[in-house]
Amino acid sequence: MDGEKKEVGDYLFEWKRKFDNFWYHYKFVLLIGIAVLVFVVFCVAQCASRVKGDVDIAYIGGQEFDSETHGDLQRALNEILGEDFNGDGRIHVEFTKFAYMTDIQIENARAQGRPVSIEGVMTAQTQIELEFAAGNIVIYFIDRDIYKQYAARIGLFMPLENSLGYIPEEAFDAYAVKLGSLQCWEYYMGLDNFPKETVLAVRDLRVSEEDNEKMLERYERSLAMFRRLVEFKFKDEEKTSE
Repeated sequence: MDGEKKEVGDYLFEWKRKFDNFWYHYKFVLLIGIAVLVFVVFCVAQCASRVKGDVDIAYIGGQEFDSETHGDLQRALNEILGEDFNGDGRIHVEFTKFAYMTDIQIENARAQGRPVSIEGVMTAQTQIELEFAAGNIVIYFIDRDIYKQYAARIGLFMPLENSLGYIPEEAFDAYAVKLGSLQCWEYYMGLDNFPKETVLAVRDLRVSEEDNEKMLERYERSLAMFRRLVEFKFKDEEKTSE
């Protein structure tokens, strides 16, 4: 019995010595590995818990949104959508803001004493270009002057004849509508935080994307939302008497 206990003790001591030696030489690598593993698990959990957007919408412009206004806007967009497109049991519009300004807008803002980060504007411009190329976002609320800058590109925005099937009275041109002329802008808190001159447009579908089933599905959902924004009407009992 004594000899057996000694052998077990020696065995445990040998393993402890090896562990101490391993810990001495590799403890930092091990700790970094554990940290990386925790970070990966955290990211996976975050992605799993994040609400997936049924439709993606972006704003390009200099208008600010505080937390309350952003909440109102989110609720308004979700209500207008009113349908769970991706089947996850939630109705959610993913909203992205690109804080971009034209050169003239930057000059005017600075003349009024408002601070403007040129680096931030340039970063936003790069992000916009990347998004236009990727096509994840289809519907855009755009500052009117910024829209004029981008509208010069042939094929960037979808003609209203294609997105709506007609040109509404609220059209700004053949590709965009005036948000401030739409009843949804007057009706919903959050939407009315956009300047009245904001326009609403749809990124056009490229020829190379016409055989992409995932992209076509995204467009089908987005065009449904676009039509709901443009064609929203007050209920009869909500119309104000003149």
